Amino acid sequence: MKHILFVDDEARVRESLQRQLRPYAEAWQLTFVASGQEALEVLDRGCIDVLVTDLGMPGMTGPELL
Repeated sequence: MKHILFVDDEARVRESLQRQLRPYAEAWQLTFVASGQEALEVLDRGCIDVLVTDLGMPGMTGPELL
């Protein structure tokens, strides 16, 4: 099962993605976090196959996270 990590500081964007991707929840492990720091914590805990990030976030931008 592929593990996909989504990073976006806007709750509405994360919630929208969760709704849209719900049909794939059995095929993919989907994780949603609100910041680059939270993403780093997820990455420390295990393997992520795909990382999808917002480019402009406060604190740590998407390119800085990558």
